[in-house]
Amino acid sequence: MPRSLLSVLAALSLLAMPAAARAEDDAKKTDKTGTCTIHAKKGDLVAQGKNLVVESGTKARDAIAIDGNVKVRAGATVNNVVSIRGKVTIEPGAQVSGDVTSLGGDVVLGKSATISGDVVALGGKIQTGEGVTISGEKTQLSVSFNGEELFQKLFSGIITGEGTRDCELSFDED
Repeated sequence: MPRSLLSVLAALSLLAMPAAARAEDDAKKTDKTGTCTIHAKKGDLVAQGKNLVVESGTKARDAIAIDGNVKVRAGATVNNVVSIRGKVTIEPGAQVSGDVTSLGGDVVLGKSATISGDVVALGGKIQTGEGVTISGEKTQLSVSFNGEELFQKLFSGIITGEGTRDCELSFDED
């Protein structure tokens, strides 16, 4: 199994454990309020419930969208790109110096896009244009059961619930 897929599955198991614990606690309580905190570092671009576009000339450490798509335009400088329940589009000629990951959506790499790390689509597909360069591994996994994509359903269950639409955003100093 590729290293990048193992990393993604390990991260998912960590996400699933609090959800399972919360479900067990919820069965014991009548109050089912949930909380959500997104930790980001200075220089990160983060969006929730909307699309995130990294415009040409923008320099960002990481670009992260939850319940939205991420689009990186040519001329932008981004280390890592992540979308949870959304699509990642790296436009023609754009460059990402790290990894590109979509959990529950597709990754679309435009003509001559350059990715220095891995490309992962879990619950989606990777579409590559002519002349795309991927220095790391390319991993896609999509499993349908009764006409529904299993991983999209899984991500939907982990990240939904009361309180998850109104997440608190905190920035780390480094």
